[in-house]
Amino acid sequence: MLRRLTVRNFKSLRDVSVELPGLGILFGPNAAGKSNVLEAVQALSLLGNAPTLNDALQARFPPRGFAFEALPFDPGGFPAQLARETGTFILEADLDTAGGGYRYRIEPRINYRTGELAVADEYLAQLGGSGAPRGAPVIQRVGSTLRVRRKGRPADPREEALGLNHALLSDRRLSGRGYVWLDYARTELANWRSYHFEARLLMRQEQAPAAVDDVGVHGEALASFLYRLRGASPRHFERVCRRFRKVVPNVDGVSVDIDNARGTLRLSVQQGGVSCSSRVVSECTLRALALCAVAVNPWSGTVVTLEEPDSGVHPRRLRHLARLLLDLSEERQVIVTSQSPLFVRMLLAAEEASEASERVGVLDVRWEDDRTVVERVGPSHAPFTDQEISTGHVDDEESLAPEGLLFSRSVVSSNR
Repeated sequence: MLRRLTVRNFKSLRDVSVELPGLGILFGPNAAGKSNVLEAVQALSLLGNAPTLNDALQARFPPRGFAFEALPFDPGGFPAQLARETGTFILEADLDTAGGGYRYRIEPRINYRTGELAVADEYLAQLGGSGAPRGAPVIQRVGSTLRVRRKGRPADPREEALGLNHALLSDRRLSGRGYVWLDYARTELANWRSYHFEARLLMRQEQAPAAVDDVGVHGEALASFLYRLRGASPRHFERVCRRFRKVVPNVDGVSVDIDNARGTLRLSVQQGGVSCSSRVVSECTLRALALCAVAVNPWSGTVVTLEEPDSGVHPRRLRHLARLLLDLSEERQVIVTSQSPLFVRMLLAAEEASEASERVGVLDVRWEDDRTVVERVGPSHAPFTDQEISTGHVDDEESLAPEGLLFSRSVVSSNR
């Protein structure tokens, strides 16, 4: 679980530090920076596990832009950035792992002239009950080196020079009894899943049976995942179908079979006695099916981030989608983005009607002074009026209300 996320100089996130609940809703208008928060979470997960920084930020990372564009744009444009030659950003997280609490921080450095990526700083420490670091750090910078403490050998730490092209946490050689602390933090980061479903093309492409344990970042492995799930755990496959029928009630079922002539999978949705191929069903239907698969996935990770899961969902079905996400947050931490006041209301109403007290938190994301501001707001159960819904989608200068907000601004956790 991700207790707290701190980001500095990553895209529009100049200096953001926020505590995250079991189900966090990043709510705000277009171009406020909601997606950048999700990308920071995803980048942190990859940096702690990828073989190199380039793999994490370029080869494996599906972001908008190149690695050097992970840094905020200089007012003077790219020539001004080139004049500085290098730039860094910082990602830090307080983690709940199978081995207790940890704080992990990494600072990648980007050389604008060569494109090289290197580690400028890295830190890992155990957290005590108060949430503060306790004992000697597991990884810390000492002068021009990074020092790694070994369990049972505190007087004989491992040392590596600064400027490595990979995070020490991602180095699988640092594993086992002497490096159990790194294993806990690395495994937690590896279990995070990020999704931004692309139903226009990627989710419709032909797939072959494969031993995948996830639907893929864009849902591109949905058919392969469902085929494996049906064979390995028919009970979980049926749960996907039941949840799918709740979110999209006019469908009768889902099937995934092999085309014996081509060796590829046929993913179909049954509706009114007719079987429709995944090539022709609506984008919303495919996204809803992928989300149900994520919710039921027995192999899924501990943190799930979703880019606007309510996009394209009929307002009458938002309540079922909200219930689905709330159920998902019973077993995993869920972080979603949304521009819809109605969807936020449905999520809060679902929490209020359940026993999920204080599990849902709303994080107001807005653009102020050329940067993204993220604040957790409350009280979160204030009713939404039609006026509030209408004003929640316009800019401050266009707002019909003084604040144009859906929440009374009682800040629980805010930027530094």
